[in-house]
Amino acid sequence: MISSPCFRLGKDFVKNFPLVSEVALERLPWQQLQALLCVCYPRPPRDVFERVVACSHSRQRVWVATQGSNLLGMVMLSPHSKGGHLDNLAVAPEARGLGVGHKLVESLLQSVAKEGPAMVSLTTRIPDFFSPFGFQAYGQLADGSLAMLIIL
Repeated sequence: MISSPCFRLGKDFVKNFPLVSEVALERLPWQQLQALLCVCYPRPPRDVFERVVACSHSRQRVWVATQGSNLLGMVMLSPHSKGGHLDNLAVAPEARGLGVGHKLVESLLQSVAKEGPAMVSLTTRIPDFFSPFGFQAYGQLADGSLAMLIIL
């Protein structure tokens, strides 16, 4: 059984870095994902993940970071004909600052790049996190988030 995303990281975290892998939607630990997203996205809208999945259930791609049975983070890609849109990067508070989010985004971008030239877009309130990957800001949205894009 998979445990809650709220847990304490042990001293061995760095040497036993979380496993990041793409997981089929039908195999996702839905209760853990919902709990993780509630912690990571406390402001409305809180049903972003459900809305994204409902719009394109069969096409969503999801990467998760785990350590043992603990879910540390996740990121989604909503594919389109030219690449995709990065959605819902979420890292458990206990795992923030330890490279989990970086590894998730890196894994997503590497996977998309293997498929040939592509672009990945996103909207974010933390552009400084995404800039080192090569994402460039293209404008601010009404909700205060920035639209960013990378060409792979």
